[in-house]
Amino acid sequence: MRVRALRGSGVQRESYTVVGEDGRVVEPVDDFLAMCTDREYSPNTIRARAYDLVLWLRFLALLRVDLTDVTAEHVDQFAGWLRRPVQPGTLALAAEIEPARQPSTVNRARDSVYALYEFLARRGVGVAAQLVTYRPGRGREDRGFLAGIAGGPVKVRPTRLKTPKARPATLTDDQVQGVLDACTRLRDRLLMALMFETGCRIGQALGLRHEDIDTDRREITLVPRRDNANRARGKHREPKRIPARRALCDLYVDYLFAEYGELDSDYVFVNLWEAPVGHAMTYWGAMSLVKRLRRRAGVDFHPHLFRHTHATALLRAGVRLEVVSELLTHASARTTDEIYIHMDTDDMADELVRSGFWAREEVGR
Repeated sequence: MRVRALRGSGVQRESYTVVGEDGRVVEPVDDFLAMCTDREYSPNTIRARAYDLVLWLRFLALLRVDLTDVTAEHVDQFAGWLRRPVQPGTLALAAEIEPARQPSTVNRARDSVYALYEFLARRGVGVAAQLVTYRPGRGREDRGFLAGIAGGPVKVRPTRLKTPKARPATLTDDQVQGVLDACTRLRDRLLMALMFETGCRIGQALGLRHEDIDTDRREITLVPRRDNANRARGKHREPKRIPARRALCDLYVDYLFAEYGELDSDYVFVNLWEAPVGHAMTYWGAMSLVKRLRRRAGVDFHPHLFRHTHATALLRAGVRLEVVSELLTHASARTTDEIYIHMDTDDMADELVRSGFWAREEVGR
């Protein structure tokens, strides 16, 4: 079993399918992934689903169970196999093997499997319907007047593995400055400063066009485009306008005059010193730059650390959660809350001082 990338000419230019050992597509999985493509899921999401389902098919092959003959117990066994991939029937040795995958990865794979069977259940596949279990909605005496309008059974899935909530890693001010100082070119400094100053994702940065930057209003519009020549993508679905500081706008203007020159391109970040000159900078080109900056600055970082650092700094400064969520182009404030609201003792002490409950001199640092 393997994943095969597909290229199209429509709105969704990139998708994936799964082919078997005989070189033919696995039709139920192919139909499911085609549905994901039609619903305009991110190519990264479709790709992850495809690889998850390849693992599922390999597991079923070990059990010699057909795709349409599975039970919920098989899915539970699959989760255990992902953690400790031993040959079925040799579970006594599982304790001697270190977990091969993190709980979050296992949960994602299980979600992909259940999404496949929910899709098949809608097509009338009987065994698939058995995997999609339902429980009656629980009544409450204090229900609102809308309760019962959408009544009926509630779809549930088996318990997921517990995933530890770790506080996102961040960079110190000195580390950020070290990375910026290690940039010998304005283009590189602008890219790093943009991600730190705005918290945008690397895909959003690489997809920027000149029309997206308004230096007069000092704002940047992050536009989700599917036709980027460098295949850069952001996770958001709607254009988002975010403010930019004067220093960042000035750096952009300096870059245009000093390095960009008369180059004819819509993209802000392009190849200027390596072939093909003038083409939009790719993700791999950006990561090659990051590796060089790591060596020069002596700072072990990746682009997403700028985003975590920016978000954490905003929350520590007391910026409202819903504002931080908008700046980060999250789908909802709940997403921001789940990722970033994990205060350490320093954060809690600062909040006690800010609220007036403690005096500054009572803080032990």
